[in-house]
Amino acid sequence: MAKFTAHTGYGIITVCVTFILISIVVGCSGNVRQSGQVIFDDGSPVPCGTICFLGDKYQASGDIQTDGTFIIGSTKQGNGLLPGKYKVIIAGSQKVIGTGNEGQPLFEELVDGKFTNPKETPLSAVVKGNNSAIRFKVEKFKK
Repeated sequence: MAKFTAHTGYGIITVCVTFILISIVVGCSGNVRQSGQVIFDDGSPVPCGTICFLGDKYQASGDIQTDGTFIIGSTKQGNGLLPGKYKVIIAGSQKVIGTGNEGQPLFEELVDGKFTNPKETPLSAVVKGNNSAIRFKVEKFKK
C-alpha cells in the first residue's frame, strides 16, 4: 500500500521557496542554466516533483517534467545557478484526489525519503559554466 502524506509536498516546497528567497537577497550575477534528468534506479523517469540544489550561499529549484527532465534557470540573465558544489534534494510525489482529516491535500510519495532530506541525501552536483546536463538516479519509495 502506498504511503500518503500531507507534509511531503508542502515541506519540500517550503524549503525550496525559503532558499530561493535567500538567494534573491544574495544576488544572481554569473548564474548558469542547469538541465538534467531524474530517473529511478530501474531507468524509468521520475514523472513529477521538485528538484532543489542547495549550496552554502545560493539555492535554486525546478520542476521535474513527466519525462524526468528539469531545467533550472532560463535564457534570461540572472536565472539559474552559480557555479559551485551543491547538495541535491528531490521530492517526487503526485497529488492524490482527496483530502486528509483536516482538509489538506494528500500526496503519494514516489521517491525514497532519504532523497528529500538535506541531511540524508546522497546526491550532490558540481555546477560548471558549460551547461552540461546532469542525471540523478533515485530509489523508488518503498511501499
